[in-house]
Amino acid sequence: MNMNSKSFAFFLAIFLIAALTAVYWNHFDNGFHFDDSHTIVNNGFIKNIDNLPQFFQDSETTSSLPTNQAYRPVITSLNAIDYWIAGSLNPKVFHWHIYLEFLLLLGLLYLLLLRIFEKTDGQKHYLLAVIGASFFGFHTATAETINYIIARSDGFSTLMVLSAVLIYISNKGWSKEIALIPLIIGCLAKPTTLMLAPILFLYDFLLETPSFFVKDEKAKVIPKIRASLKGTLPFFLFGAAMYFFTRSMFSETWKPSDVNALEYLNTQPYIFWVYIKTFFYPTGLTADSDLALITDLVSGKVVFGLTVILITLFIAFKAALNRKTLPIAFGIFWFYVALIPSSSIVPLAEVMNHHRTFFPYIGLVIASVWAGYLAFDSITKGKPSVVSKMAVTLILSCFLGAHAHGTFQRNEVWDNDASLWKDVTIKSPNNGRGLMNYGLTEMRMGRMESAISFFERALKTSYGGHPYLYVNLGIAKNSLGIRTKNQTLIVEGEKHLKQAVQMGPGYPDCHYHYANWLQSNGHQDDAIKHLNLALELSPGHQQAKGLLDALTITLAKKLEQLEQETIRQNTPEAYLNLSLKYYNAEQYENCIKASYQSLELKPNYAEAYNNICSAYNKLGLYEEALKACNKALILKPDYALAKGNLNWSIQQLKNGQ
Repeated sequence: MNMNSKSFAFFLAIFLIAALTAVYWNHFDNGFHFDDSHTIVNNGFIKNIDNLPQFFQDSETTSSLPTNQAYRPVITSLNAIDYWIAGSLNPKVFHWHIYLEFLLLLGLLYLLLLRIFEKTDGQKHYLLAVIGASFFGFHTATAETINYIIARSDGFSTLMVLSAVLIYISNKGWSKEIALIPLIIGCLAKPTTLMLAPILFLYDFLLETPSFFVKDEKAKVIPKIRASLKGTLPFFLFGAAMYFFTRSMFSETWKPSDVNALEYLNTQPYIFWVYIKTFFYPTGLTADSDLALITDLVSGKVVFGLTVILITLFIAFKAALNRKTLPIAFGIFWFYVALIPSSSIVPLAEVMNHHRTFFPYIGLVIASVWAGYLAFDSITKGKPSVVSKMAVTLILSCFLGAHAHGTFQRNEVWDNDASLWKDVTIKSPNNGRGLMNYGLTEMRMGRMESAISFFERALKTSYGGHPYLYVNLGIAKNSLGIRTKNQTLIVEGEKHLKQAVQMGPGYPDCHYHYANWLQSNGHQDDAIKHLNLALELSPGHQQAKGLLDALTITLAKKLEQLEQETIRQNTPEAYLNLSLKYYNAEQYENCIKASYQSLELKPNYAEAYNNICSAYNKLGLYEEALKACNKALILKPDYALAKGNLNWSIQQLKNGQ
């Protein structure tokens, strides 16, 4: 059988899909990690399939963390569908769905490679296209995206890009515009889809018709640019429109990072080098890098990175001068274009992430696979012997096998939080978030001393000012203090939890964990206040909602018991206490009612009038509040609380409230 025949390529593809599934078999039970917590685990919106229409109307449904509420309704919908299928937070369903999309993506990549290579030399390179798609599938760095559930945004948006490219290059005339459909869908998954337009321009410019770079072509530069722009202009226009639309839908609380834009941009040349190195030698992969911003404009790393960029771009332009090497040029340009959203002037929270390379690496696959083919063709002078074929087969088998082994190992690392974050502390020892998250796994295992040591190490890093770190320190010290009866640790624990709320008033988790501490220490009323704050910030926060529901039920039972006890005692003091409990429970009408019952037993009770005043202020009935406070002050002229409430009423009336 001809090794380049369509039938041989088909059977080889089936074998490789089976092998790839075997390699990824150990990842289907891997858990939720990192940003999965606020986009899936604690996001109550995805747990009701009826919320699907709301996902496209409200970006607050994307995450329980206000600063991360970007507009990605397609991804939120996919998460909701998986939860609906599973009936619970079963990561296996999520992983299978993502993996099946991954297989579909590899199929589209095969078709794209086949078309690009055919456009180059007029031949059907079935085997080479299978090898290229397999290379991307088995690549160890690809595992960083496939294992990370919320990174399905990278996989799905790339799937839409490939779909659009294939539709565009497979049609003529107006039918090319059908590719706008996956463009729109992809933009609702991740903004990187916007890079489709320049990629289509590059394809049209370099491959669809002879490039002006090619020496043996007479086409002029300006007409060629004009022709390519004319064909791809709708994609640039729709891309721009989708950008402005999706950006307008972002939550007002969304905040990508506090990183300095200039320093972020200055760091990216070195990051390009890291990404290129990782493509060819994927070692040191980590879920959370500790690479820091490069602030020195003339840093050696920056100069080295710029040198790498110039060399690779020189190779790309050089490759564009020869029709036979155009896929190399196209692939390199694809790589750089696809990295623009994450490695340019828009600063993200982390200077780099390995899952960001999922889309760009397709370009390097195109370039490297075609370069490898040309090298083999040059060595064998177009007439490969049996020995050369066997040698290449052995090399490719070892190459894919090495990647398969690396992928299998990365799957093991992503198995659970303990293995993932331990790996981060080893490979990124200066990453404060990694140290904190590994400390969390130690805390869940009950190893509080170890957890505290990791948290304190994190305090010495750039992550040391993050409120979540103080939340976790507070929980760990409080727990260890209770276990060892160490009052100092208990006090420190409470202090850290309060610090977290002060440092991060806009973080719902800070309010939730402080509320949890408050309710466990008998301060249910204050706990409810912080839970309400958490839910104001993030209505879909599942843990806060669960605790609030539990406390509300408990409080209702206590109020019912207190009502019965108050009726039995029938004293003004008992009714006053009941009114205060109603006030703390935000039942202001009942607070007023109980206060009047107290006044029936004790008409000159200034404290009862003050409670009525406070409740009316909360209800926004300031004139009624004014009357009650005046009565309290007639009875008790030096009553400071009543004076404060009276001043508030007067101020609100002046402001026209």
